[in-house]
Amino acid sequence: MLRALLICGLLAGVCGGLVATGFAELVGEPPVEEAIAFEESQSPAGAPGDPELVARGLQRGVGLLTAASVYGLALGGLFALGFAAVYGRVGRAGPARTALWLAAAAFVVVFLVPFVKYPANPPAVGEADTIAARTELYFAMMAISLLAAVAAARVHAVLARRRSPSSATVLALA
Repeated sequence: MLRALLICGLLAGVCGGLVATGFAELVGEPPVEEAIAFEESQSPAGAPGDPELVARGLQRGVGLLTAASVYGLALGGLFALGFAAVYGRVGRAGPARTALWLAAAAFVVVFLVPFVKYPANPPAVGEADTIAARTELYFAMMAISLLAAVAAARVHAVLARRRSPSSATVLALA
């Protein structure tokens, strides 16, 4: 069963990556192209720009597709493994409800909490000298968030034996 779940998760992740690529192409790329055109119009004529390591066309096409698909593949696989770990062990919810709660918890723990503390900066806004430090702080916050979620789940399990499930949930989240 784990193998089937993992394959389904990987396929769902790739599909999500393809959808993300389409969305990025339709919604994200036009402002990026405008920003590039604006930067080029503001640079002095004949001034040498930064060397282009990867052609913009390659970034926009194959690069975007590859990055989003691989990212989706990884997230789909991790989600499938997480689902396999919690399904039937956390409450009596069915597969759809378990997947929904797991996705919501993953969103809060992996994205929302670290983002609230250390929001992402657009590349031209932040100090270049602090990129490494900000990245380390962001990942440290993600680790703290994950550890806090695991601790809350363990506290909930202990409290659920002594109190009602709803009060155990409230106390574990506090």
